[in-house]
Amino acid sequence: MPPITRAHRDAGGEIAAFPRKLEKIPQLMIASSRTLSIEETFLEPPALTPPPTRHALFIILIALATLLHVATVGSGDLYSQTEGQYAGAAREMVEAHHWLLPTNDGIPRLQKPPLLYWLIIFSFKVFGVNVAAARLPVALGAVASVALIFLIGEKLTNYWHGFLAGLIYLSFCGTFLLARIVMPEPLVSALIAGAILCGLCGYQRRRHRRGWFAGFWICSALACLTKGLLGIVYLAAVFVLISVFYREARMRFRALLRWEYLLIFCLIVAPWHIWAQWHFPDYFRYLISSEWLGHLSGLTDATHDFKGMATYQFLAMHFAWWFPWSIALLPGLIFAWRRVMRPREVEFSDALPLCWMGVVFVPLLFLGQRQDYYSMSMWGALALWAAVAWDRMPVRFRAAGAIAVGVMGMLSAGLALFVPNAAAHALNGHWGAMDARWTAWKALHDMPVSTWLLFRPILTITGISLTSLSLVALYLIFKQRETLAAIALALAMIPGGLSMMEGVARTAPYFSLADVGRFLNPRLDGSGETVFEGPLDDGSSLIFYLNRKFFLVNQNRQKEAPIGTTSSDRFLTEDAVLEKWDGNGAVYLIVEQGRVGYWKALLTERFHVYHQVTASGTYVVLSNQS
Repeated sequence: MPPITRAHRDAGGEIAAFPRKLEKIPQLMIASSRTLSIEETFLEPPALTPPPTRHALFIILIALATLLHVATVGSGDLYSQTEGQYAGAAREMVEAHHWLLPTNDGIPRLQKPPLLYWLIIFSFKVFGVNVAAARLPVALGAVASVALIFLIGEKLTNYWHGFLAGLIYLSFCGTFLLARIVMPEPLVSALIAGAILCGLCGYQRRRHRRGWFAGFWICSALACLTKGLLGIVYLAAVFVLISVFYREARMRFRALLRWEYLLIFCLIVAPWHIWAQWHFPDYFRYLISSEWLGHLSGLTDATHDFKGMATYQFLAMHFAWWFPWSIALLPGLIFAWRRVMRPREVEFSDALPLCWMGVVFVPLLFLGQRQDYYSMSMWGALALWAAVAWDRMPVRFRAAGAIAVGVMGMLSAGLALFVPNAAAHALNGHWGAMDARWTAWKALHDMPVSTWLLFRPILTITGISLTSLSLVALYLIFKQRETLAAIALALAMIPGGLSMMEGVARTAPYFSLADVGRFLNPRLDGSGETVFEGPLDDGSSLIFYLNRKFFLVNQNRQKEAPIGTTSSDRFLTEDAVLEKWDGNGAVYLIVEQGRVGYWKALLTERFHVYHQVTASGTYVVLSNQS
């Protein structure tokens, strides 16, 4: 008999009795068990219920985004250029009851598809025609971007990573300033992030994959209906690029090309473009030859104006737009880039934000016409990457980044507190013409020192906030609480960001004709007329604030109205202005300060009737009525 059997003499008896013991197990326990499939066991294990902390972080992030962007929509007047163009067109569409044709001062504006106009119109219908209603769709787009960044970060890593990425995005200097401008970019950013999330969910889980991929195409179509084909070009490039490096991505994303998805995309995008081509036969020709090729080449001539900012200006402004993280992450990126980037072990979760950033940002460096806000579609990806980079940085470089942010805060506060007024006024300059400050770089360059003095309280608040909270972050870094340190740095920008919003509102007279519109509305009777000297883009805020159409003088009709037929009397020559000036009705002529002398000589030489009735920013209003 083997030793093991001798050691357990009743082994055979126990084994024999085992089946009888099984019979005593309750049948309910056996009935409740089932065989798991291979897919459930290995491919799609059931997800754990998210803890309450995750829900709390998500709610806090959305509440903070709502407070910063939705609660501030009524602060400041709408600027000319994009804000006046979109809000003014939506107002004219409401007044004309024409929901398909955006117009500026009665001139068709088909450069961009109509989704943003429709959202503003809906906001006007609910809340009335006002500044807050015009900004609300864009503000909600910013809140949606924050929520989607959280969800993408959670899918890629964990909910703490998503929370930190959303907070980083909120704390970008550029998010405070650019994400509140009435323009397509904030909305497109949210739609692209939504498409990325849908694609990522479809990639990670086989269950409901078809629904997630349908969501990808719906978000792509809405992005195209907001800003044009870039909506699908960016997304296609991101998923193609990441599929080049990952075999699993190639296999799973291949399902995105089903004909049903393409049909959904076409049904959303095509109808309005077909309508536009049907009513304006030159629409597609203009879209390709002027809009697309003009942006690519930076075409500038008598009928085109696709001026672009220099590459160094573009990069320098992004260093400012991404503050404080452009400073906080710089030491680690320079001195520990291998640890931050991990070039030998780039996983899918690392590659997706990098591909997203590269696809959007790199082509802008070579684009003929570039604006600093063109890159906003990749700021969410940058925030996701920044959260990972901060986590991987060594302690000493995190500390160096926090110290650098604190130094910037001290410089800001010192500049506000210790630069004497006399020295500032001695260096004072003058605002240039409105048409010369069409980018943030040029506006800051043209801003006189006397205007900068208005920002002293803003610089003081920003400096104190950055300095104090960077010290808190430094303490947390040395206590090995890097996540809390990052939260402290992000919160340091909130007082400064709100102050910058207030600063933008204070300088509105130099970038908006809102005050002029409010001045003229009660003075324009049935026969009163308004004439604006300058490009329609520069006077676009009048479209929103002035209660009637206005004329343009000394402007190229083909440049200002490239599509459709527009009444020729909307564009006046100087002789036509003089004829109106000699009439019985009130005429108000809005000109730049530098042109006042010219018009004064022209008018007084012939009529001896000249009144300067008001001024706003660099514009002066002349009239034939006292």
